[in-house]
Amino acid sequence: MSPYTTHDDPGLQPERTSLAWLRTAAVLGAVALGFMRFTPGPDVAIVSIGLLCLTPALYLLITAGHGHRARVRRFAAGTVAHHWWRNLTVTVAVAVLALASAVLIATSG
Repeated sequence: MSPYTTHDDPGLQPERTSLAWLRTAAVLGAVALGFMRFTPGPDVAIVSIGLLCLTPALYLLITAGHGHRARVRRFAAGTVAHHWWRNLTVTVAVAVLALASAVLIATSG
């Protein structure tokens, strides 16, 4: 008997969650690359901040397959594991990009 027979939504919830994380990682990567391309200021600072904020996006994209398989297994078993560090990492990366953009734009004159 399949572990999914007890649930009305077999595998679709983990699929939606995985796709949402992939979209989030792709957009964060695009924003970090846009930051490096369009923000005025010293090249060393821009590249350092951009690569620092690009790292979480690349990590999420690289580990997406493993994360999806683990999410499906936990969902089928009826357990929930919340990885709060992903949310915190993405939030910090976005905040750093926003603050750095504001400071660099304000100081380039």
